[in-house]
Amino acid sequence: MLERDVFYIAGYDPRSYRHYYALFKKELNLYDDSLKINISKNNEKFPFWEILTPRVKTCYTFLAWNDLVRKNWTQNIQNSFKDAFNLFRIYIITGLFIKFGKESIYQLITGFYPFFYVLFSLLFSFVLGFFVFIVVKIYAFWFFALILGILALVLINQILFKFGKKLAVFWITRICVFCAKWHRIKQGAFDKRLEEFAQSIFNALKAHQNVKNYELILLSHSVGTILCIEVLARVLFLCKENNLDFSQFKILTLGECIPLVSYQKKSLEFRKKLEFISKFDLKWYDYTSIIDGACFPQVDFFTTSGIKEGFRPKFYSPKFHTLYEKEHYKKIKKDKYKAHFLYLMSSEIKGQYDFFDFVVGEKILEEKIN
Repeated sequence: MLERDVFYIAGYDPRSYRHYYALFKKELNLYDDSLKINISKNNEKFPFWEILTPRVKTCYTFLAWNDLVRKNWTQNIQNSFKDAFNLFRIYIITGLFIKFGKESIYQLITGFYPFFYVLFSLLFSFVLGFFVFIVVKIYAFWFFALILGILALVLINQILFKFGKKLAVFWITRICVFCAKWHRIKQGAFDKRLEEFAQSIFNALKAHQNVKNYELILLSHSVGTILCIEVLARVLFLCKENNLDFSQFKILTLGECIPLVSYQKKSLEFRKKLEFISKFDLKWYDYTSIIDGACFPQVDFFTTSGIKEGFRPKFYSPKFHTLYEKEHYKKIKKDKYKAHFLYLMSSEIKGQYDFFDFVVGEKILEEKIN
């Protein structure tokens, strides 16, 4: 029987493992409703669930950091507008957007439209508020007209804010700002959590050194791929320091947005970790799609971040257009939020990209991809 450990790092999301367990279970049932899944209720530091097939036992561990996300999560209108201003200050004024545009026009468009949405919202609100003030002032006392004008401005702002949330405008802005500040934010609690992630993975590798039919997959999605770099560097350092074989260690990155950190001028330490990782020969597979506006499709984030030599992951497209019926795919393309999570879902049509085959299938990862 093949034994497999999957350590999953989610994106910048305040939702707990319960949300991801529910998503995993739902999509797994769509993939194959005969598979058994059990969630752990013991005292392990990180929650995990087991998937059993006649030939494979998969332990899927959720490396939780959503509690730390909640402390940095902004949802009110004032903080969302502040994030949009920071996006303008960090990416546009500095000219960093030019580099993003050269590497991925899709990411540039995605990063720009939240700022312009907020700018349009403010301008439209002020114009409408002023219009209400002018009209009411003709028929009523100016003070009363001023109050109605201000109320109109606030109301329109609130409506556009709620509409923007549905369009994932502030979710994208939040991600961009968080990544730009990663070099500072990760100090303290984040660093401690990353060490715990790395130690858990290292311990699993060490415990299975003499198990031939075994693999460990470090799986990450979205902003989780940035944490993946931090964790991977730590695991490889521990393996090197302890002369531990890591040939059974595989990496799977989905919808990566690593350049949001690695392109920042102040991310010197992060780039050093990329350089350190590049010295190891790894089984690393990276999947990104052009319909996912929050990723960098098929961008070699090692080379473009200034790492000139060494190992490179294998970059692929999941080719989502081949995995769904034509009409359904058209709807998915319009739903940017769903498109970003499509990597973790079961498809309608079997294709080269098959998430559940990767994590619960009978073959080892490299045999399914190569």
